[in-house]
Amino acid sequence: MWHGRLSYKRSAALSQFIIHRGLIITVIQAIFSLIFFFVAIPIYNGYLMLGYTTIYTSLPVFSLVLDEDVNVNSVMKFPPLYKTLQLGRSLNTKTFLIWMFKSIFQGTIIMLGTVIFFNDSFANIVTITFSSLILIELLNVYSEVHKPNIKIFAASILTGVMYILSIALLRTYFDTSYITWTFVLQVIAVSMLSWMPLHLVKCIFQKIQPTEERKIMKQDQ
Repeated sequence: MWHGRLSYKRSAALSQFIIHRGLIITVIQAIFSLIFFFVAIPIYNGYLMLGYTTIYTSLPVFSLVLDEDVNVNSVMKFPPLYKTLQLGRSLNTKTFLIWMFKSIFQGTIIMLGTVIFFNDSFANIVTITFSSLILIELLNVYSEVHKPNIKIFAASILTGVMYILSIALLRTYFDTSYITWTFVLQVIAVSMLSWMPLHLVKCIFQKIQPTEERKIMKQDQ
């Protein structure tokens, strides 16, 4: 019961997050092409794309397999927690559409927010949107985790450190001449604008319509 639940819940979260990770960057590319008169060039070069799918997002995304929504004692004490999995609420058409909407919303806000806040050159837009994209993925992991633990935190912190080091060392791909505290605050503003509304809506729904896991964990406390 314990390992079966975890396998299903973790696989559902991981598979949908990976779809989101690829779709959001596609939305950013589409919005970029529309804004710049259907320009036929990629917003991110091959090395940035490679880094996005491996170095900068792999650890936080795959750290979702370390998450536990309830503890083993609660699962053994309340067998209905296993039975509710048969309803398929963690992975179905509804959850897929929610993740698709999240990808479209966040990708659009990142691109449009960058153009509005930073009316600068192409190189600047690349660094701004890519930085916001990495930060958004770290925040999205936080939104999906039920019980944060040291391993999940370590994966996110290590990813952030590697990205900062990449900006400092790979000057060919990142223009650091204009990076100031104002730039950092504006990147955070764009990221929060695309993440916070969805996170707040999710928290409200969890309060109004708590899942069986939340109800039982609350009673068990």
